[in-house]
Amino acid sequence: MFAAAAAAREPPLRGRRGPLACLALLFLGGAAAMAMASASSPSGAAARVDCWFVEEATGRGGGSVMPGALSQRRALLLLPPPGRRLDQAALESELPPEVEPGLAFQILDPSGTLWGGSDHSRPQPFWLGSDPSDTEAVSCEINAYIPHEAHVQWAAGLEQGKGCPRSMGQGRWFIATVQNPEASYGFSSILNEEEALPWKQEAVAGSRITTTTAVLSVFSRTPQLQARLGQDVLIDCGFSGPASPFSVEWRLQHGGAGRVVLAYDGAARKVSVAEKGTRLFLDPETNNVSLQLQGVAARQEGTYICTVYLPHLRAQQAMELKVVEPPMVTLRPDPLSVPPGAPVELACEVSGFYPQKTSVNWRRKSPGGTPEALVETWESGHRQSPDGTYSFTSHARILPVQPQDHGASYSCHVAHPGLAEGGLRKTVKLHMAGSSGPSLEDAIGCFLIAFALFGFLQAFLRRASREQKKSEKLE
Repeated sequence: MFAAAAAAREPPLRGRRGPLACLALLFLGGAAAMAMASASSPSGAAARVDCWFVEEATGRGGGSVMPGALSQRRALLLLPPPGRRLDQAALESELPPEVEPGLAFQILDPSGTLWGGSDHSRPQPFWLGSDPSDTEAVSCEINAYIPHEAHVQWAAGLEQGKGCPRSMGQGRWFIATVQNPEASYGFSSILNEEEALPWKQEAVAGSRITTTTAVLSVFSRTPQLQARLGQDVLIDCGFSGPASPFSVEWRLQHGGAGRVVLAYDGAARKVSVAEKGTRLFLDPETNNVSLQLQGVAARQEGTYICTVYLPHLRAQQAMELKVVEPPMVTLRPDPLSVPPGAPVELACEVSGFYPQKTSVNWRRKSPGGTPEALVETWESGHRQSPDGTYSFTSHARILPVQPQDHGASYSCHVAHPGLAEGGLRKTVKLHMAGSSGPSLEDAIGCFLIAFALFGFLQAFLRRASREQKKSEKLE
């Protein structure tokens, strides 16, 4: 399902297949670069992020087609404010020596997606935080990219147009992936190398800077999510790119298995796959393709991958959803009252929790003493309910109690990801039968019973007296 308003709005080139859509994509990089050529900025205005350029080495042995080890080289991402570009000569003078020529990437992004939104007046992207020099939480990777057709059925119709070459014919292609979970933002962007004019090709060939244009960028503001069972969850995903038909796929990966939970066919303009309880927020004007999960269940935990398809291009973002349901804890018996010399077994029932990871510790504290661990404890096996939650019971055995144990407290401490750092504790106090005089409650109870018996006896005597007088009169 998707919003009805979305179906009624289409961007200018939506639904046009063939040379027009392909040309719009093909020349986007060159047009954007020419439009920004007049707006240069100081090198200090750029966001600088340390990256790794990762490529796959060939397998050992001549002619082997099997992949070998990955090769990683230091790289640098240079992101000027939207609508601006940096002076290449100034950039080269400030490059660190460990970055090889061509592995410093200046990314021109007219849409501002990589800057983190429409507020272009910020001095730095918001996902760099208040201190742009502190980028320890930011992960960045750049890879080579080859445009190719999509083979999934809900995106196959995007390449039906004629005249759009598979190689795309313009410069080299790369894909950059940047994540900062602490700032709740991440993006993947397909980059097209800027094509130099004939009289500048020699200068560009010797440059240490690779200037690219972001053609398709997919982003998310919810890289990590946590939800309780039955809660509605919105997993954010959006993209920026040329006006052309697009398709969307939402895939769930968990425990080594994966499945498509929702897919939108842009060529047919319909949702092809939709699991129960899923909804696509499709807004062509803002390119919002977020996924809503209604009444989250335990089986919906995992990694959600939002993939956006354009003709010959594909980019995606991965978001982690954790389902956490805290346990309910019951300690039995409560109250705990036993005669001297009797053995006691305590049961701590832990139920209705998810995930399965949990632990129970038993403690005993004598009056005026310090807590100590109980030695003789054991647990039942975990039981799983139809809703996916788990339950089990932890037991503790107390040695035959003695009069000096009166007033001791026994507690079970439960730790679980859904609980606060200190966990949850249930405590019961031991009452030794006959070990002390009557309590205030006992005294009040005895008084009430005695008062009732006195009233009953007084009424009985008055009645007996009346009966005796009546009998004497009759005689």
